[in-house]
Amino acid sequence: MCSLQHLKDVICRRDFNFDNPHLDLDKFHPQLKIVLFSNGNFFNNTESKFRFILPAVSSSLAVVGLVLEAMVMYHGLSEKDYAVATESFCYCILLSAIPVVNLSVLANKAKIINLLGKMNDDFKYICTLDQKYKRPFLHGQLLIWQLCYVWFIFTSIVASMFPVTCIVELTYQSLFATQNENTVRPLAYPLWLPNDDPYRSPNYEIFLVIQVTITFNFVQTYCVFIYVLFHTLLHYYYLMKLIFLDFEVLFDGLDETVSRLSPCNPRRIAVQLTLNKRMKRIVNWHTSVLRSVELLSSIFGPPLVFQVVFSSIAICLVAYQIADYLDHGKIHFLFVLLFSATCIQLWIPCYLGTLLRNRAFEIGEACWRCGWHETPLGQLLRSDIIILILRAQQPVSIKFIGLPKLELETFSSIISTSYSYFNILRQY
Repeated sequence: MCSLQHLKDVICRRDFNFDNPHLDLDKFHPQLKIVLFSNGNFFNNTESKFRFILPAVSSSLAVVGLVLEAMVMYHGLSEKDYAVATESFCYCILLSAIPVVNLSVLANKAKIINLLGKMNDDFKYICTLDQKYKRPFLHGQLLIWQLCYVWFIFTSIVASMFPVTCIVELTYQSLFATQNENTVRPLAYPLWLPNDDPYRSPNYEIFLVIQVTITFNFVQTYCVFIYVLFHTLLHYYYLMKLIFLDFEVLFDGLDETVSRLSPCNPRRIAVQLTLNKRMKRIVNWHTSVLRSVELLSSIFGPPLVFQVVFSSIAICLVAYQIADYLDHGKIHFLFVLLFSATCIQLWIPCYLGTLLRNRAFEIGEACWRCGWHETPLGQLLRSDIIILILRAQQPVSIKFIGLPKLELETFSSIISTSYSYFNILRQY
């Protein structure tokens, strides 16, 4: 009970000092650099050759698993065992994502450091502002912290079910199974060797360890990629919320009568400088969002293309396995969890892409409705307001070669495609 309460306190950050004016990204989100370290990003010694070790081991394990599952898929097609063949093909798709993510992260090391530097600058600056800005921003950061825990707990549970299923079945075979049942020791994934039996000792023990390691390797690589993606997108989503707060006070506390004075009048110049300063912060925040999302696109473009292209096939194959078990009067709990995880990993960037797109368009509307037409001071910012409204028409979305816009419409299209593939596969 105490452990659960402690975990709840950590997730809700009840012992954290939110009023600290010296907060930065590392203090609030220490997990961000830790998970990126596992993907080969060193932040103290950025040029260290040791940073290649973990990604190399991770990618090598993925290639080993890919080769093993490819052999099973070939055997399944040869024996016309399409259930095994489709299951192995699904695992091949999932494992192929690991080297894609590792290569993308390693190749864009400097861009990742630059992106985190921009996020840290935003964090430190906003924490020096008054509570009107600081409170909603830190509330959003707290939500990111909690979603991080939820995501890794969920993915770890899904990954743990693979070895747990093997352990439960081994326990049953050891305690209750008889020699007449002709039981075969279970593995996390189907396995076949052309000239050997993978289920004899010591082959079985070796392959079981390899498969369990590969399972958690997927969490450490691909699930970290999803986390970093939604962390960054939510960071800039909450940054855009602060732009709306600035629009609300754009003309507050200023003397409207100076608009009738000469442009060289000191009073008018002072008001003009104040308005320019306020508008400058809005423009800087808006520009920061545009450039950072563009930077994020260049970093994670290849994994996102892979994700969008192959998710429809992966979802289709997992759904086929669930349907195949249902045809035999069984419910495969493991595939149900895997189906949920496969859909969620695609839904997250598409949903956040829609949030960012809508929020970015709302900035133009907020600029139009900021009250410039109700005060004579509006004429002092007329050109700035027009330029910002025009810039706000540019959609904020992740763009990369071969990548459609990451929006809920894309998610819906991929699910529809998966369903079409599923029907074709079932008919075949």
